[in-house]
Amino acid sequence: MACIIDVSTNFKPHTQLKLYDVLGIDRSKAQKLDAETYIAEMDRNAVTMTGVIANVVQNGVRGELLATHVDEVYPVLQKHPDRFFGWCGINPLGGMETLRYIEYAVKELGFKGVHVYPHWFGVPINDRTYWPIYAKCCELEVPITLQVGRQSPRSGAKLCAKPEWLEDAAFDFPELTLIGLHIGVPFDWEMTSAAISHENVYIIADAHPPSTWSQHFIDYVSKTGFVNRDGIRKVMWGTDWPVQNLTKSLEEVRALGIPQEALEGLLGENAIRILKLDVTAEK
Repeated sequence: MACIIDVSTNFKPHTQLKLYDVLGIDRSKAQKLDAETYIAEMDRNAVTMTGVIANVVQNGVRGELLATHVDEVYPVLQKHPDRFFGWCGINPLGGMETLRYIEYAVKELGFKGVHVYPHWFGVPINDRTYWPIYAKCCELEVPITLQVGRQSPRSGAKLCAKPEWLEDAAFDFPELTLIGLHIGVPFDWEMTSAAISHENVYIIADAHPPSTWSQHFIDYVSKTGFVNRDGIRKVMWGTDWPVQNLTKSLEEVRALGIPQEALEGLLGENAIRILKLDVTAEK
């Protein structure tokens, strides 16, 4: 059986955010990731690896910075290198401090990529503020993944990451692996179009439960229909835990009727290739 990779799990949910009320997420269950408990759930679902996000947000534009430092996540990665890999979440407004932080996380701690929730910071992802960050990712040869689509509900955030805005960076940084988080909802047609148009643009299908995916997106993943030939190798699955539960999300993915080859790519094989994961054994 092919490897299953959950590419996005938040290490420490920031329960101050109002989105927990809107999405109906139980704050009492949204605790910091317990590695042993999560590995047990991974094993029950034959999940080989999980990408853990040292997540960084603001409590609304110009609000309190809520940051998980990579040093807090690193002990988990160090103890379980065959089960977890790291995303370095950043404050895109941090200037040189952010660039040094990225280099530290990647070069010294082995984090696999950079992660941004741009809406909380109110600066569009095609603003030149991001260009040094994109250049640093190119220099370090790591991907960057950004929440694309609408801002989180009741977040006090600002729409600043429509999928088409990724294309400016894709054009200026052809060596950079750019990944749109959250399917670009509600702009999933734009998100798939950007992935089709640019070799270096990819998609993470997380946060939104598979049972809510549009038929267009399912067709794209399934390699069905006109100009959908690309989706079979461009999309990676994730939970964005605690937004989704691992077991339930996998059940919903498998219920979509996606052909086996495409399903294996979606659930793990694409992530291994795109993120250059060192997967030594199936679990």
